[in-house]
Amino acid sequence: MPTVLMRDVLWRASTLLQDVTPQFRRNSEHDMVDCANDAQDAICIFLPSANARVDAIKLVPGTMQSIASIPAESCKPGDGSTPVAPIVGTLLLDPVCNMGSDGLTPGRAIRVVNGKTLDAQTRDWHASSGTVVNGIVYDPATPRHFMVTPGAHATTPVWVRLAYAAQPLKIPNTGTAGAELYSYGGSSMQTITIADEHLMDIVNYIVARMCMKPSEWADAAKSAAFAAMFTGSLNAKVKSQTGNNPNLQFLPFAPGNPGTAK
Repeated sequence: MPTVLMRDVLWRASTLLQDVTPQFRRNSEHDMVDCANDAQDAICIFLPSANARVDAIKLVPGTMQSIASIPAESCKPGDGSTPVAPIVGTLLLDPVCNMGSDGLTPGRAIRVVNGKTLDAQTRDWHASSGTVVNGIVYDPATPRHFMVTPGAHATTPVWVRLAYAAQPLKIPNTGTAGAELYSYGGSSMQTITIADEHLMDIVNYIVARMCMKPSEWADAAKSAAFAAMFTGSLNAKVKSQTGNNPNLQFLPFAPGNPGTAK
């Protein structure tokens, strides 16, 4: 569970932007939080593990399932937190096990099975139903969808534990000038919503974007330097995890600077 406070993130960025007397004089909190949310999205595009989750998920009746939008009431996070909004999954990583009808009772392990083989062996398997999942059929070409066998029961709840990547939850951005949520001296306990290790990536992204703003404090050289630190960090992390260098050259989501991976 992330522990880095947003007020600490924005203070670090404000310090680098020379915007601390008072804070948010040059760069509004609203703009900086927008950038923090963009930074988290960009990080998770190139590093899905940055927001990998292991949760108990309640299945819908039948064989066809999806992590594209998981209602808060259908998710019991493995970290013990309580979802406050639907979770948008982006990539199924691994099925783990059944979790009973309450979502809390670990049970039989779940295997990944080949859909074509299943079709050949039991052509009417989509019409099956049960309260315990034996296997999951998954195609990487449709990363947000999968099928279970037997199909989830229509009336008895069926929960399974899944490892998957998800879009980061949005950091609330409802503060106003003079009533900011995340000033350094404030009391907000809101954290970032991806892994703590990406603290400086988020800070570097915010500084780069703020230096791009058309204002008297715009600084193209400083923006380029912090964008290079952001992209360099992501490239190094992707390479360490995959062995491949994505060669991300530009800041993702930056106006006029589309992200490029080669």
